[in-house]
Amino acid sequence: MTQTPFYEPETPPPYSTPPAPPKKNNTLLIIIIVAAVLLLCCCCAAAAWLLWTYGDQILYELGLSSLLTLMP
Repeated sequence: MTQTPFYEPETPPPYSTPPAPPKKNNTLLIIIIVAAVLLLCCCCAAAAWLLWTYGDQILYELGLSSLLTLMP
């Protein structure tokens, strides 16, 4: 007399790698950062040019022309 087993172990599912999480799209963030850095560079260049060109006049109008005599 044979009896069928009460518990038959199930075969485990085949191993598969879990799906990769979707990548975040950072393109807009990178564009904003690059634009901000370029704008900052342009503003610094414009300020440097203005100070180089009109620096003496700015110092004179601010009353700081006495500092020019102290510089060698």
